[in-house]
Amino acid sequence: MKKLKFLIPLIVLILIGVGAYFFLKEKTFVVVHPKRGTITEAIYGLGKVKSRRSFQVVVGVLLTAKKIFVDEGDFVKSGDPLIRFESGIVVAPFDGTITLVKLEEGETALPQIPILKVEDMSDRYLEISLEQQSALRIKAGQTAKVSFESLRGKVLEGKVRTIFSREDEFLTHIEVPGMAPNILPGMTADVSIEIGKIEDAILIPVTAISNGMISIKRKGNWVKEKVTVGHIDGINAEILNSDMSLNDQIRFRKRN
Repeated sequence: MKKLKFLIPLIVLILIGVGAYFFLKEKTFVVVHPKRGTITEAIYGLGKVKSRRSFQVVVGVLLTAKKIFVDEGDFVKSGDPLIRFESGIVVAPFDGTITLVKLEEGETALPQIPILKVEDMSDRYLEISLEQQSALRIKAGQTAKVSFESLRGKVLEGKVRTIFSREDEFLTHIEVPGMAPNILPGMTADVSIEIGKIEDAILIPVTAISNGMISIKRKGNWVKEKVTVGHIDGINAEILNSDMSLNDQIRFRKRN
C-alpha cells in the first residue's frame, strides 16, 4: 500500500513531464500555407570598392629622391608637387589622396617599382567577380542592391555599368551613387543584382525547406515531401511542384 502511494505521484509527475515535452515541442513549430506572389530573381556576389582614377610614380632608371612633399593619407590638388628627383619634379595629375609612399628622401628609386600613388577617392565603384553561369545573365543597366556590413541598416542602390572578362575572370562594375566618403577602396559589400521578376509564383518560406524536403500535412498526417525549388530571394522560395495547393499546410521548426 505504501509503495502504491509512492508510485501514484511519481506516475503523475512522469505524465505531466511527457505532456509538457510534447506541448513545448509542438510550440517550436510554425505552420504556414503557400502563397502566391512576386519573387525577384537575383544574382549575389561580394563587391570590392575601387577608385576609378589612380596615378603611380614609377621610374625607368635609377633616380634618387631629393625631396618628398607628401605623406600617406595627404590630400593633394591637381598640380601639387609630389616628389623631386635630380631630373625634375613630379606633380599630381588630379585631386586625390596619397595612398602609397614607398621611398624616403635620399633613397634611390628602383626601375619599374611603384614608389608613390595618388587615388581619386571621390570617384569609386564596385567590382564583382562572377561565375560563368551568373555572368551570362548580367547586362548593363540592371539594378543592384548594395549593403556594407558595418552599415546594415542602409541599403544603397546601384546600376550595372559593364560586364567583361579579364584573364578568364568574369567581372562586372557597379556604379553606386551616394557612397559615403568613409567608404574606402578595398572595402567589401554584399551585392544582389536583380535580373528579373517572377509573377504569380507559389511561395513558401526558405526556412521551411531542409535538404530539398518539406514537412506537409497529407490526409491528417505530417509527412516529408520533396519539392522542386525555383528562384530564392533570401526570404521566400518559389515552388515548382504542380500539385502544391494554397490550402496545403506546411510545418517547420521555429528558429530563434
